[in-house]
Amino acid sequence: MTRHTDYIINLSLIEILMERVQKYLEEHNTMTLATVGKKGISAAAVFYAETKKPTYLLFVSSPNSEHITNSSDEKKCAATIQNDGLDWNLIEGLQLKGSVELADESDWNIYFEKFPYIKDSETLSKSLEKVNLYKFTISWVRLINNSKGFGNRFELDF
Repeated sequence: MTRHTDYIINLSLIEILMERVQKYLEEHNTMTLATVGKKGISAAAVFYAETKKPTYLLFVSSPNSEHITNSSDEKKCAATIQNDGLDWNLIEGLQLKGSVELADESDWNIYFEKFPYIKDSETLSKSLEKVNLYKFTISWVRLINNSKGFGNRFELDF
């Protein structure tokens, strides 16, 4: 039987974990996106911008890139965001599952808020003509932090 206090404790834990996920996303800017399609598997490192509630991440890519053509075949994909390191005690990061689709035009504002220098660079601005803005909608996340003990992780379904 679930008691009211159990619900409050679980809700508080979820809020704490979501805050950790949000903080980690804000402190980083690159994710590795893994996709699979008719031609096989692909992985690509992309800059991302997070939303206020971390329900999706925004990134730019060429519509002809392998990971985007794969996501046309199979929307489900995975991503990782992690710190570099050589010590297993310091492994920290996020593992994500979700799907990729074109983002809304209004999402460009969120992307440029994180990367304002893109608009100021003639080279980068020109390259935007060749790409689309996509969103990775998060369906599941695992937060890993080995500094709190080997295999320390928490998982959330969205």
